[in-house]
Amino acid sequence: MVNKILTGLTILIICSCNDQDQTSVPLIVPGSLEGRRTELVKYVNSARQNIRTFSNRFGWKKLAEEEFADRVMIFDDKRRFNINLLTIAGADTLMQLPETFCAALENRTLMAMTPEYYSRVYPEGIERNSYEKLLTHEMAHRLHIRILNGNEEAMGPIWFYEGFATYAANQFSRSKTELTKEEMISIMKDPERGSYVKYNYLFRYFVERVPLTELIARAGNDHFNEEMISMIK
Repeated sequence: MVNKILTGLTILIICSCNDQDQTSVPLIVPGSLEGRRTELVKYVNSARQNIRTFSNRFGWKKLAEEEFADRVMIFDDKRRFNINLLTIAGADTLMQLPETFCAALENRTLMAMTPEYYSRVYPEGIERNSYEKLLTHEMAHRLHIRILNGNEEAMGPIWFYEGFATYAANQFSRSKTELTKEEMISIMKDPERGSYVKYNYLFRYFVERVPLTELIARAGNDHFNEEMISMIK
């Protein structure tokens, strides 16, 4: 069940995909994780349900009816994860990816490292159901693009589209993070990737003041950041 794009890498990852305990989306794992298939399928199914529930809540039920991925691949080797992800994305396989880059949904393939790896490299993200939330986060990016009719350029600044994904996945919902007005503005103006916990704080701050659907519609505007900053008290 491995797509042609992975030809030559199947020996490397020793993929396995059985019908037993299978989701409606094929789950591909290395032999070393085969004994955990039932556990991993539950994470995937929970994430699929999470994104459907979120979509229904905001009137996007039809946008979540089609699966966001044709297959799921879970790895316990970061180097193999990197190579497969870059190959599927059509990128240079020699590119160096951060250790904390451990999940992505590219070309309808959801890829992730194991729950243990995620917890180890990103302890900030440890919370109840944190792994299924990680998978939901990646699906949320694709939902966001569907809402925008495929226009990725209209997703807004990084704090907004990553904040949306954390919000949709209900990540950091119990975070005690507090930001001053100055800190909020600094983060919003920074084009470099930063703290997802802080992005989540920013997103929740604005979604309490402006309806979510309106925020998404406005995020692609050139002056979106300035408009949002003007609302900060």
